[in-house]
Amino acid sequence: MVNNITKTIDQVAQMNLDRIAYNELGITHTYQELLNYTNAFASWLDQQADLPAKSPILYYGDHQFEMPVGFLGGAKAGHAYIPVEVGTALPRLQSIINTANPRLVVAIDDFPSNDVDYDGQVLSKDEFTKIITTPADYRLTHELKGDDTFYILFTSGTTGSPKGVEVTHDNIQSFANWMLGNRFNLPTQTNYLGQAPFSFDISHFYWLDGFLSGSTIKALPLHVVQNFGQLFKVLPELDFNVFVGTPSFADMLLLSPAFNAEHMPQLTHMVFCGEELTPSTVKRLFTKFPDVKVFNTYGPTEAAVAITSCEITKEMAETMKRLPIGYDKPGVTTSIWDGDHEITTPGEHGEIIITGDSVAKGYLNNPAKTAQNFFKVNGVQSYRTGDAGFIDEAGVRHIIGRMDFQIKLHGFRVELDEVRSSLELSPLVKQAVAVPKYDKNGKASHLIAYVIAEPNDFEKDADLTKAIRQSLKEKIMDYMMPTQFIYVDSFPKSANGKIAVKQIIAEANK
Repeated sequence: MVNNITKTIDQVAQMNLDRIAYNELGITHTYQELLNYTNAFASWLDQQADLPAKSPILYYGDHQFEMPVGFLGGAKAGHAYIPVEVGTALPRLQSIINTANPRLVVAIDDFPSNDVDYDGQVLSKDEFTKIITTPADYRLTHELKGDDTFYILFTSGTTGSPKGVEVTHDNIQSFANWMLGNRFNLPTQTNYLGQAPFSFDISHFYWLDGFLSGSTIKALPLHVVQNFGQLFKVLPELDFNVFVGTPSFADMLLLSPAFNAEHMPQLTHMVFCGEELTPSTVKRLFTKFPDVKVFNTYGPTEAAVAITSCEITKEMAETMKRLPIGYDKPGVTTSIWDGDHEITTPGEHGEIIITGDSVAKGYLNNPAKTAQNFFKVNGVQSYRTGDAGFIDEAGVRHIIGRMDFQIKLHGFRVELDEVRSSLELSPLVKQAVAVPKYDKNGKASHLIAYVIAEPNDFEKDADLTKAIRQSLKEKIMDYMMPTQFIYVDSFPKSANGKIAVKQIIAEANK
C-alpha cells in the first residue's frame, strides 16, 4: 500500500539499486541513478531563494529519463510538475505559461524562449544534467503529500484556452494503489512499454506504476512512434511485458508483422485508456496474442487518469457491440445524472458523474470553469464528465459518447471549438467549423474542417488547403489538424442565430 509516493519510490529504489529503471532505446539508467538524481535536484531546488515555495515547475521534453527525474525531484522539494511535450504549438504553450506562471522551466529539449513571453528561469539540459549528477544528501521533510497539488495537466478549453487540471498527491496515490492491487494483478519487477507522452495522463500507467513496482520502463521517443518503419523494427526488441496505451496505438502496432505472440511471447497484459476500445480491436489482439489479458479502463484527466476497469474476454469481444468500461475503483462512485438529478433506473442514459478520492481540485486559476464542472455530492468532491453513459442491472458501467462537442481522437481529448479557433488563426480562413467523422463503431476517425475562406487567388482547393496547413504549422497541434477541408460560402444557423454545429456533424456523417 502506497501512503507517500516519493517515500515509496525511494524505498523501492533502495531495494533495486542495480536494476534498470529506465531504458530509452538502449540508453539505460538504474534505480540508484533515479534515487541520486532526484535527491540532487530536490537539494538544488531548496537552495533557490527566488523560487517560491510550492510553485509548479514546467518540464519541456520528450521521453527522456530526465523528465520523471524532474517530476520526482521537484515533488520531493514540494513542487508540482507541469509536463509539456516538445513541439507543443506556441499559442498553447503561451496559454499554459500565462495560466500557471511557472517560475522555473526545465528544458530537456530546446525551449522556444525567443518565441514566447516568459520571464522566469530556464534550465537547459546541460545545466540540469550538471545539477542532478552532483551528489547531494537529501532528507524528505516537505515533499508533496495529502491534498498538495502533485501535477498539473493542461487539457483543452471550450474557448480555445487550455485548462490546467490540479491533481493532488492523494488523487494519484489512490490511482496507483488501485493499479498495483488485485484488480489488475500486474507483475512486479516487470517491463512496461512507455509510449504515451508525459503530457498525456495515461503515461502514469507506466512510469509511476513502473517505478512503484520496481519495474523497467521501455521508453519510445516521439520520432520512433512517428516512423512506422523504425517503430516496427524496434518493437519486438523492446521485450516489454505490459502494454499501456490507447486503442489507436494498438491498431497501429497491429499493422506490424512482428506484433504477435510468436515474436513477443513475453507480452502478458494490455491496459487501455484514453478512448473507446472496440470489439474489432480486441478480436484482432486475441488473434495475435491468444493468452494476453486485456483490460479496458475509463477516466478523464479530472479524475486522476482512470476510475473504472473491466477485463475483456474473447466472448465479450465476439458478442458485444460496444465494450463496457467496467466497475468503479475503490474510493470512487460513478453515477448517472439528468441535469441536477441522479438517475437510479438501470439502463437509463444520462451524464456520468464521478464522486470520490480520485476527483481533482479543479482548474488552476479558473474558478468559473471549476465551479461549472466540479461540485459536491453529500460533501464529497465530484466532477461532471460530459460523457453520456448508463449503468446496467449488474452494476457494470457503460459509456456511449460525448454530451457536448468534446471528442476523443486517437487518444487525445479534442474540443471542436479549440480546433475552430486554431484554424481561424490562419490569414486565409475567415471562419471555420471542425466536426468529427465517425467510423462504423461510432469512434471518431478524423476531423473535417468546413471553411469560409478569405478572398484568395488559389485556383484549386487542394492548393488552398496546402497553404492553410502551412500557415498553421506552429499554431495547431498535429493531432488537431483536420484531415479533410471542405470550402463553403456560409454555415447553417440555428433559430437563435448560432452556427448549427450539430447539423453540420450530422451532414458530415450521412
